[in-house]
Amino acid sequence: MNQIATDITYRKILRLAWPASVAASVTPLLGAVDVWALAQSSRPLDIAAVGLGSVIFSLAYWTFGFIRMSVAGLTAQAAGAEDESEARAVLIRGGLIGGVIGLCLTALQLPIGDFAFLLLGTGSEASAATLNAGREYFEIRIWGAPFALASYAAFGWLTARGRTDFLMIASVFMTVLNIILDYWFVVGLDWGAAGVASGTLIAEIAGFFVAASLVVIVLNDHGGIKCHWNLKDIRDPLRIKRTVAINFDIFVRTLLLAFSFAWFVQRGGAFGDVTLAANQVLLQLFLFTGLALDGTAIAAETLVGQAAGARNRSLAQERYHVAVRKTFILAGIAAVGFVVFYALAGDAIIALLTPEGSIRASTKAFMPWVIISPLIVVIGFQLDGIFIGATRSKEMRDSMIISTMIFIPVSLWLAGRFDNHGLWAAFSLYFLLRAATLAIWLPRIGRSFAT
Repeated sequence: MNQIATDITYRKILRLAWPASVAASVTPLLGAVDVWALAQSSRPLDIAAVGLGSVIFSLAYWTFGFIRMSVAGLTAQAAGAEDESEARAVLIRGGLIGGVIGLCLTALQLPIGDFAFLLLGTGSEASAATLNAGREYFEIRIWGAPFALASYAAFGWLTARGRTDFLMIASVFMTVLNIILDYWFVVGLDWGAAGVASGTLIAEIAGFFVAASLVVIVLNDHGGIKCHWNLKDIRDPLRIKRTVAINFDIFVRTLLLAFSFAWFVQRGGAFGDVTLAANQVLLQLFLFTGLALDGTAIAAETLVGQAAGARNRSLAQERYHVAVRKTFILAGIAAVGFVVFYALAGDAIIALLTPEGSIRASTKAFMPWVIISPLIVVIGFQLDGIFIGATRSKEMRDSMIISTMIFIPVSLWLAGRFDNHGLWAAFSLYFLLRAATLAIWLPRIGRSFAT
């Protein structure tokens, strides 16, 4: 046990976690930069338009987040079993799935856009100008879908190979490029929501090629680009069947998660443009917190997946328990740190991101929900990492079904009684329900290592 504990050290977990945290948190950080850029322009209410348009991509991209998750879990298990051929086959399958889905989204952009904005406009007090600007945002950014979704496979594969540093490099590159383009298009050229979309489109395309280049470097470190490729493994019917089953479960799980975020944004629109814009600012901070905490969850994905693939089951079981315990401890410390940070710096952050006036005042009124959010989301995020590494997709799916079924009616009731505070309360309860349901099923994973 001492040897195992020494193998999975806090230093090793941090080496995996901190680059993954940076990589994960730069995505909502980009959303915050979008908000800042629009606040400096002559069209600050386009913040609400980007909120509406981006929720469609959250729904679409998060729905197909199963690509990254399944590739990460299956690759980690293949690496644990020292099966390089299967590790590469997982990469190819994931990349093909992502690229094809992205092409389909691009081809179907007109009916998708019509349907999405019909739903977003139903029961909303958002103005026609806001809805039109949101539609323009969608019509520009959709062209990056094939590149964004194919990148998911590369990101999951790099994570499973323990190269979270490469994951960070690709993500930071995309974000920095997007920030530069945001400033140019939005602040300089005053393109508003269209400028935000254009910057994101270019960054997603460039990011794909950077991620692909980093994958090539890792392939060179594991036998070379030309070695270990086996077409038979890529086409193996049993492995394809397993991949499809895992992907479908995580697809349902992630679709419901993305739908819940979309529902939150849409319900916020019922309180008008100002509240919708304030919720968009706070949602970026909420996502930044959760995804920054996701670093230890990604470390758990890698360590649990490698343990699940190991041939020595006794050793694998011990490694699993050490990985779970130590990643949870680090995640809890990080969550408390974020609570303290937001409590001390919340007003300064809001002042930086919002124009003075009604949007800033509304954002401050609901900031307490963001301050407590690290403690609310940390357990669910950490459990996600464990279940992904163990490829226990069925439990992830069922947990999300239960949580969403409760969240929708509760959000209607609480928002009806307490307005936007009620909506935030229901949203927080939703994340607690996800954690509770996964915790009930966690012992199944530990028992599976004994067989």
